[in-house]
Amino acid sequence: MRALGVVQACVDWVFAGRRKRRYRPALVAELPRVIVPGTTYLIGEGEHRWQAALRCPCGCRETIQLNLVPEMRPRWRATVEDDGTVSLEPSVWRQVGCRSHFVLRLGRVSWCLCAQ
Repeated sequence: MRALGVVQACVDWVFAGRRKRRYRPALVAELPRVIVPGTTYLIGEGEHRWQAALRCPCGCRETIQLNLVPEMRPRWRATVEDDGTVSLEPSVWRQVGCRSHFVLRLGRVSWCLCAQ
């Protein structure tokens, strides 16, 4: 357990510059052409949101699109917090490309370390 804590501290230190940005929500009807870093786009109409999209926080510049429709799988839940930030549940784990695995909670990215 102690070794994992040291590794997590190293990962947090390496990504410290990227972690300072707090993700804010943008409620939109369609995915914009330009995805702004630090913004989580909640796509839908009125109170109905069917997709979340954000730029990958690792720096690879890829757009991550997540399903928010409760009847479909896999799906995530997006919450706009009282402080104006956004949280996503469960974690986001890219299976292709950079293979980033992270949690977005209260607008902050926490990196997950998993044995692969």
